Amino acid sequence: MARHHRAGAGRAAAASLVLAGAAAAGEANYQPFVVGERAAGMGGAVAATAEGMDACFYNPAGLAGESRNSISVNGTLYGIQNFETKDAAFPGEDFNISSFATIPTGLSAVRRLGDGMAAAFSVFVPSQSSAREIQAFPANEHYYNYSYDEEMLLLGPSLGRAVNERVSVGASVFGVYQTASEFENLYWGDYAYSYSSSYKYSVMGVIGTVGALVRLSDGWSAALTATTPSLTLGGEGSIQVSEVQGHAEAAGAGAVYYDGLDADNGLPGQVRIGLGWRRPEVGSAGLDVTHHFPRDFDWMDGSPNGERVTIRQERESVTDVQIGGEIIVRKRYPVRAGFFTSFSSAPDLNTADTSTPNQVDLYGVTASVGSVGENTVLNFGVSYVFGDGDAFGTRLDAAGDLGSVVTDTRERSLYVFASTAYRF
Repeated sequence: MARHHRAGAGRAAAASLVLAGAAAAGEANYQPFVVGERAAGMGGAVAATAEGMDACFYNPAGLAGESRNSISVNGTLYGIQNFETKDAAFPGEDFNISSFATIPTGLSAVRRLGDGMAAAFSVFVPSQSSAREIQAFPANEHYYNYSYDEEMLLLGPSLGRAVNERVSVGASVFGVYQTASEFENLYWGDYAYSYSSSYKYSVMGVIGTVGALVRLSDGWSAALTATTPSLTLGGEGSIQVSEVQGHAEAAGAGAVYYDGLDADNGLPGQVRIGLGWRRPEVGSAGLDVTHHFPRDFDWMDGSPNGERVTIRQERESVTDVQIGGEIIVRKRYPVRAGFFTSFSSAPDLNTADTSTPNQVDLYGVTASVGSVGENTVLNFGVSYVFGDGDAFGTRLDAAGDLGSVVTDTRERSLYVFASTAYRF
């Protein structure tokens, strides 16, 4: 039975959906899970005590203290990711999307070049998300299909060198490859309306990190690192939108397709300050503060067929905290725990501009146990990430038209991870 809402309400909702969907790939949380070896169990709080794989990612100056060559693998994370949004596409129709995640997070090979100097080559996956869902609300004849994939890859060399007994410096240069795609489709039988949208993009770029490590006293160290904004070397994206309206008062169909757009991931510069204490075969503790600078960028931009298309994204500055510690049981079994934040850099949501991504502040807790032998290191752990925030949903006004509204959303993720290292 047809509802008595004004014709064109479906188009209003569709416009909101495509803009909100297009913004989803603009990652507003910069570190949704922790990568590394010791770091994975300590919430990432290792800038002042980093070695091996952790040094390459968090502070390359830590490589200067390497006494042996090593190969480290932070094994795949396996986990469940869950996303919930109220009134996501229609009032009273909440989306609840769960997916199983498999994330290969890190690989590093470290080689000593002499006393107080070492080089490494690493591969990291600091960001990955995917979702697949079919939602149905038969009472309204409302049906939805949704899929989303995003992944970022970093790879490149690192070098650390001791300046003297107390000070070390280092640098890393990483090539960045990020790719994402999204597809959404809806059918509203009571509106005689169907709609679909999709996008995909890939970006290649470069970032660089320089770091310093100062040994303050026996066991205590301080760290400072700075990472450049991403320099985009190339990026390409495409967007497709189509809709069909069968309502007698507004029957019609239409589609748009934009190909060959320039794409950018807009990674900002950051500064990390760390303080740590470590005593071999006893334990360690660390506190890091990471500041991400603001950045505005054109997520997609171009003039296909002579028509200008620009999707502008804004990122605000955010400051995240990482804290963690470890106790070495019987001098060879490390037990670690940590806490970290990944605050959203998205600006406050405004229904006048639905291109803004979801604003969700994430919090994470980590724990791991391990074994340290003469040549091998093993670690096993878990990480739980959670957060609540704002997203765009829908509402019906007094005239019966659909419009955008800021609604509640939440994220929950539980990961299991493993890492191993061989030192020789």
